[in-house]
Amino acid sequence: MNTRYRISPQGRGVLNERQIDAHRDPKRLLFNYHRAVARPKRPLYKDPRSFIALLIIVLLAILITEVVEKEREPGPQALPQQNGRE
Repeated sequence: MNTRYRISPQGRGVLNERQIDAHRDPKRLLFNYHRAVARPKRPLYKDPRSFIALLIIVLLAILITEVVEKEREPGPQALPQQNGRE
């Protein structure tokens, strides 16, 4: 949809019936409504493409959390030097 909007301080004015009818399309409105509300025919876990995409996302999330946790772990720290007194 390639619509350009122009906003002016004066406004657009009042539309006549012919201009309103040009923008009125109830069939398209119903189609968009049904398309937005309709549930997918197959559940997500039974659709192979969606299931693989979901699985990849979950595996990436697990991998990222493990990498972040490894970076947060304190590494081996140097022991404090002794001054010869013990």
